[in-house]
Amino acid sequence: MAFNIFRWIFGGDKENTGPATRVAVKDFLDNETDMAMDAISVYIQRMAFWTCVRRIGDALGAVEWETYRRGKKVRSGEYWAWNYSPNPKQTRQEFMSCLVAQLYLHQEALVVEYHEFRYVADSFSVQKRLSGDVYSNIVVDGELIPGVFRESDVMHLQIEGTRIRNLLNGITAAEGKLLKTSTNAYSRNVGRRGILEIDDLAEAEPDFDEKYNELINDKFRRYFTAENAVLPLFKGYKYEEQDKGSAQASTTRDIRALMDDIIEFTSLALGLPSSIGTGKGITDTEFAAFMTSPVQPLIKMIETEINRKLYGQSLVFAGTYVSANTSGIRYADLFDVANPIDKLIGSGAFCVNDIRTRLGLDVIDEPWAWQHWMTKNYSSVQDLLTCVDPEGVDINAPAEQGEKEVLDD
Repeated sequence: MAFNIFRWIFGGDKENTGPATRVAVKDFLDNETDMAMDAISVYIQRMAFWTCVRRIGDALGAVEWETYRRGKKVRSGEYWAWNYSPNPKQTRQEFMSCLVAQLYLHQEALVVEYHEFRYVADSFSVQKRLSGDVYSNIVVDGELIPGVFRESDVMHLQIEGTRIRNLLNGITAAEGKLLKTSTNAYSRNVGRRGILEIDDLAEAEPDFDEKYNELINDKFRRYFTAENAVLPLFKGYKYEEQDKGSAQASTTRDIRALMDDIIEFTSLALGLPSSIGTGKGITDTEFAAFMTSPVQPLIKMIETEINRKLYGQSLVFAGTYVSANTSGIRYADLFDVANPIDKLIGSGAFCVNDIRTRLGLDVIDEPWAWQHWMTKNYSSVQDLLTCVDPEGVDINAPAEQGEKEVLDD
């Protein structure tokens, strides 16, 4: 990325007493570059924001919304809408990403049903009422949805927003200043400096101002920005390059570190571990923290709103509801989870097809695959306290001297 970062200013005291005027050539960021750095800091912050939002949206898009009817899991009704296609234009993943984007952009999102399909509103108007808010002027993809909707007709999701917005604005402002300062320091370190000497006779020439402006505004600029160049000078002008010495302590790594800081601080402001935002070195602990906040609260909020608005109290209490299954959010390698799978099946908690479903595999259309199994080494505490062998001998009872060796064997 290239910037026009040098402006060269020449100045000197024309009432000098020496044979020549020595004018220092200085470099600094001009106004255009300052504006460019402000834009870059905002761009980095926006990039960080959308990266974090996409991570959350991807997590919600991997949730399986299981539907239950009278306590039994079924695949009908709402299952298709929430797991495959809520509307003709969007998949589950696209719908959830759009929902999360609206939540974090505006701290609220509205899901409206139109022609038996569900959409995330781009904008809407709301009238606050104690008996239930009323929604109108609902716009989806630039199209106005006609009619007025009651609270029971929509899904209205909200998150705390004022603090997040203030934090992001503060991060952009603070890190933007540091980024500009670091970039200025780097530019000064890698920039070229020199001394221009102008003889008194050259200054006395009638076309001095014209030559001076041409030299400063044209020739020097092209000389400093060209890969290979020759600087022509008039009689009475002498330019001497200055050695930068060891002033190159600031490097592009300093600037990159500030960019990383913006991404990390944005992640923390949105409630994500910094490694989730940067995508670097995500540990199991950090992923668990990511699931705890913000993913699980969002999932629970959506799940509650679905059951509250689409089913209601009587159906939910009768066992007809939607439940979020989050097991598919993280990829599981079969070899890594082999032992846990054995424990889950052997304890009777899951059947074979339950495990296959959570691993993204096809179910086995056999009766035994739906049965629950339990290993024989599970027994009650009472059985362990009074262990009886198949022949009816109490193993815990005191053994006769002749029987001890047999029991030990």
